Amino acid sequence: MASSKPNIYLIGLSGTGKTRSGRRAAEILEWPFVELDGVIEDRAGKPIPRIFEENGESYFRDLESQILEEVAARGGRVVSTGGGTPVREQNRNIMTRSGLVIRLNARPEVIHRRLVSAAPQRGRILRPLLGDDAPLEKIREMLLEREEFYAIADIAVDTEGKSHDDVAQAVADAWRASEMTASGA
Repeated sequence: MASSKPNIYLIGLSGTGKTRSGRRAAEILEWPFVELDGVIEDRAGKPIPRIFEENGESYFRDLESQILEEVAARGGRVVSTGGGTPVREQNRNIMTRSGLVIRLNARPEVIHRRLVSAAPQRGRILRPLLGDDAPLEKIREMLLEREEFYAIADIAVDTEGKSHDDVAQAVADAWRASEMTASGA
């Protein structure tokens, strides 16, 4: 059962700014922020790479879908999804029926630069399907593979050359515009 207040779902490949921009968008809108991967780690009691290693990707994806459904039922949240969340049809259906889906975009070269520069700050592998070195060719391949799944987005925001505040404002503005359209204003 979905809440009467929709969520905002941020989708896109790792390195597009979903978490930092999403956290800031939630502040602007005065909504709770949910980082789906963080909730998964809390629920599983271990980091995502260990979930993949010890339980497998299928277990991870099942847990991801379960938590996404729970978040959808609450409503009124800005949700930063994992890069692979939209790959599963069940997840696409959950997001499209319970909120505004916004894709954050950047060119593969920009994503690569962001991921490589962020790796030393993280101090641990965070992206088991991409790796910390985030090879440019792998990024290109993943973007191509996921394009049809990312296409469910209601709106796309290009994050290149923009601060997290700029992207967050674009997300908040997109939400307000969608609300005005929904209310017939």
